[in-house]
Amino acid sequence: MAGEETDNDVSAFLAVLAAMMLDNVWRLDETVGRVTDFVMSNKPDRDTVVVLQSFDRLKQEFEALAETLARYAQAHSSTPESGEARTRLGHDVIGDITVADLKERLLSRLQPELDDVMLPEISPEQAAEIGRDVVY
Repeated sequence: MAGEETDNDVSAFLAVLAAMMLDNVWRLDETVGRVTDFVMSNKPDRDTVVVLQSFDRLKQEFEALAETLARYAQAHSSTPESGEARTRLGHDVIGDITVADLKERLLSRLQPELDDVMLPEISPEQAAEIGRDVVY
């Protein structure tokens, strides 16, 4: 019984994380929309348009991650704790991602022989910025 409660806790936690990610995606979308309206009113150059497209791409990736996390959370408690079905679950939910580059990056990190999640290397400057609030 304790294992089932743990699975339910994990599923609930993952579902909350997915919902919070989607909330942030919608806020990001609203902010990018306002920035786009502002920039477009001033005849932007090509580089500015490319940067705005990068924001849209990030939004799409965050949205896909949140939806994937929500699907995983939903199926988590009904999937055996270990074995082929649990491994297949991760691959199945990632397989449904429509952003091809994101799907490939996630699948490359789902290598069962790795004990730790592979994290991208970050510069000392980026590390210093993590967790720091910026006030404008």
